[in-house]
Order: sequence, then structure tokens, then C-alpha cells
Amino acid sequence: MNIYIYIEGAGDEDDTELLLRPRPGFRSGIRSGKETTTGLRPGFIKFFHELYDIAGENIKIFIVMCGSRRDAYEDFKTALESQPEAFNVLLIDAESPVDSTVRPWEHLRNRTEDHPWILDAVNFQDEQCHLMVQTMEAWFIADIDALKEFYGQKFKEDKIQRGIKQLQNVEKVSKDTLKVWLVAATRHTEKGKYHKTRHAPKLLELLDADKVCQASPYCDRLFTTLTAKMGISTNEPSQE
Repeated sequence: MNIYIYIEGAGDEDDTELLLRPRPGFRSGIRSGKETTTGLRPGFIKFFHELYDIAGENIKIFIVMCGSRRDAYEDFKTALESQPEAFNVLLIDAESPVDSTVRPWEHLRNRTEDHPWILDAVNFQDEQCHLMVQTMEAWFIADIDALKEFYGQKFKEDKIQRGIKQLQNVEKVSKDTLKVWLVAATRHTEKGKYHKTRHAPKLLELLDADKVCQASPYCDRLFTTLTAKMGISTNEPSQE
């Protein structure tokens, strides 16, 4: 069994080769003025290294960066039809708070901002939809040590730490607040204030997945789902 994870975010030429439907205009990275960035796939591969170790030689895991959230969803649906023997997963930002009583597909369908493209998501398995709650930056603040390593001595963590302590859950931090916290913490660093397209690929590579899973229930859900799909239970008692 192969596992394909279709992710919202910047891709590159390797992702183009993995896409099952041609996408004219799919570009390497995202251009902003004169700046360019590489795709996020190497960062996600590093972040998911524990899953690759579990997969070994018998199971292949493919990370596919798809660009927009709508494109990620369309690529996921295409995969369901074209490679039904694989376990196909959609991973996108939640973009807003997720009610604990609402399932991921339902959360997306309830968002008017995602209409009309998500409304046909009614017969898919719950285990195939996963959310970065509320956005990928929540994973970054879950590992302050990774932020310190990347930004250096002038990184100021106080505001982030106070905010996390107050909210008690990184997934409760809004998308806008995450950006404010990261910009404030990094403004005076040598790398400059947080810039998603320039900094996110390297930050992903530095994250400790265990720390992120402990702080982010939805990230833990993703790892638990994939390890279980590979025949490994994360809740089995250790053998003495």
C-alpha cells in the first residue's frame, strides 16, 4: 500500500510529476516581487521522517504540494479515482477555529469561504481529511526551540509564550494572531521578520514532530492515523 498526502502549499517540479492531472501554470515556488522560494515538500518530508522510518521498504509515502487549498482538494479527489488502491490523504489549513464536535470534512463544508468547491465532500472517509489548525504557523509556535535555532539570539519568545499560556492550546490561536506573534518575535533577528514563503520551508525541517503532536491534537491525529494505516498502533503497551 502506498500513501499519498496532498497538501496545501507551495510546490516545485517534483510535485508536478506526482500530480495525476495536468496543471498548466503550476510553478516552482511562489513569487513575491523579486523573491522566490522553493517548495515545502522537503520540509514536510523531514517533518514526517518518523513516518518514513515506520514505512520502511514495504510502504511508500508520497508528499504532494498542490498550491491552493482548492487545488489540493481537486488533486485529492482525482487520486481517489485514479489510485483507489492507495491511501490518499488531504492536509490543508483549517483557517478558522474547529469545533471539537464537528468532523474535519464538516468543518470545511461549513466554511462559506470554501464554497462552492468543498460542498461535494460528503461521502469521503473521515480518516482521509486532516487539518492544520488553524494554520501551519500553529505548528511553528509549538516548537519554540526550532524557532530559536532558526532565528538566532535576537528572537523574542515572550509574547508567544504568554499567549500560549493564556490560551492553553496552540490550535486556539487565530491565523492573524499567529502572524502578529511571529512578526513581533522575529522583527529584529538577522533573518528579518517572519516571512512565510522564505522561512516556512526551513522551519518545517527543524520542527520536532513529537513536540508538535503533543501541542496540536490535530497534528497528533494525522500521525496516529497514518501509523495505524501502516499497521502500527501508537497506543500499544510496551513489551517487557
